[in-house]
Amino acid sequence: MKYRNNTRLGQKWAGLIDVNTAYDWNPGAYLTGAGEAAVLGVEAPLWTETIVTTADIEYMAFPRLPAIAELGWSPWSTHNLTAFKQRLGAQGPRWRVMGINYYHSTQVTWPSGS
Repeated sequence: MKYRNNTRLGQKWAGLIDVNTAYDWNPGAYLTGAGEAAVLGVEAPLWTETIVTTADIEYMAFPRLPAIAELGWSPWSTHNLTAFKQRLGAQGPRWRVMGINYYHSTQVTWPSGS
């Protein structure tokens, strides 16, 4: 899915998924009657209709992948979007050094140079 309407990659048929939306997904509340204890894991499919290069994959996976990972390993009651975005922003310099082509979401404060 696209991050924003003007994002070059992705489709928008299922909505726009930026950092806030990705992190706000609660798998334990998704299916009526099946609570958090019924969720054994999460997955994060990457639709590739518009993907051509490895850099495209990275752009669509980062920063969504860390958001989905935290959803999978942390109880919903511990989620805090503000704290998550601070931790996420701190990864920008690491990703830059690693050469990862990540999406610089305007919803995250990225350190200068990242």
